[in-house]
Amino acid sequence: MANVLLIESDETLRAEIKERLVAQGHEVSTANSSDEAGKAANGRPPELIISDQKLGDADNDFLANLSKNRRLARVPVMLLIDPKESGTALSAYQCDIFAVMKKPLDLEHLLLQTETVLRQTSRQKQSRRRERSELRSQIMRLEREMRSTTLDLTDAAQNFITMLATPPSPQGVRIDVHYNPTGGFIGGDFYDFFWLDQRRLCTVVGDVSGHGIQAAVIQSMARKVISIGMRINNGDLRAGLRFANDELADDIPNGKFVAAMVSVLDVVSGQWQHARCGIPHPVFVQPDGSRQDVLTAGVALGLRRTADWANAIEVHSTVMQPESRVVMFTDGIIECVQDDGEEFDYQGVHKVLERARLDDNVPELIRQAAHAGHRAADDVLIICITRESASTQSLGALNAVEEDDFTTFET
Repeated sequence: MANVLLIESDETLRAEIKERLVAQGHEVSTANSSDEAGKAANGRPPELIISDQKLGDADNDFLANLSKNRRLARVPVMLLIDPKESGTALSAYQCDIFAVMKKPLDLEHLLLQTETVLRQTSRQKQSRRRERSELRSQIMRLEREMRSTTLDLTDAAQNFITMLATPPSPQGVRIDVHYNPTGGFIGGDFYDFFWLDQRRLCTVVGDVSGHGIQAAVIQSMARKVISIGMRINNGDLRAGLRFANDELADDIPNGKFVAAMVSVLDVVSGQWQHARCGIPHPVFVQPDGSRQDVLTAGVALGLRRTADWANAIEVHSTVMQPESRVVMFTDGIIECVQDDGEEFDYQGVHKVLERARLDDNVPELIRQAAHAGHRAADDVLIICITRESASTQSLGALNAVEEDDFTTFET
């Protein structure tokens, strides 16, 4: 049965009510004032309070302060009132008053009300326990799902990174790559290397709008269609990119796009061509250390499919001399905010290139200078292709590419 706190200043009535409640099997603590009620409640919290309305002065009113006590705030109250005070009985208190009984009391009715209130509050407690139990179950289920999702994302991230091409090592050419998706998970930046034939190496640097799984799926698709487009068009940049744009425009969601730069390098002669479609322009470094920002026109892939889309693409051609290099990157690195509040930008890239030696890992130097590890708000991708000194250049580069390393397509 229940633990009841009975507060009644009339000693005779208090004793009579207690006797009847004990006969019903309840444990009853009694008090005749707010002070005694507070002391009685400090022990075992009651499950029901039966209280006279008139408890003493306003500065020490047990019921008025009940809602401020975390242990007692939800204890139901049965209020015993003088009929003359019935108009103000409920408005005087903020505690949970479940029943109001007028004096003189009908003790049988009091006992009936007591059982009714106790049953009602018992059902409420059971309901709250069920809700808490269901909530805990939901939380545990969500935690399991989150752990599973995290594992899936980690596996997916590892798989996507594994799917990215390993930089080749043709004789006389050094290729360094730094790639770090935002948060270490799946990113929208991507890169690719593939051979058009035994001399011509194609490099792709790309950035898909957005992040996460959708961006990863689009970047995987973009790598494939760019590769196919360049191969079936024998390295023709405009034709290859037109093919990729048409395929992507049909398949990716509206508003999504792929920014990319595609280059073709003859690893023997150093002949170089590239086309840029909505991605930051590359920086060329000449053997004498001079640097050149090469800006070319071009529209991001996948936004629209039109017959004249490729006409806007400008192809840049040059010859990479021994001891020259080209640095390509997405916008994540140049947008890293520095201590002075300014972005790393091209000025930061040029400062690194100014002091970089021929055998340095340029992407790593740029990453360190920009503090990209903790300042990058976007994916970071940097690729540097260096044509090494003349002493390493020879037709042996032809032998660096085995027949199985490239695939040709019939147009």
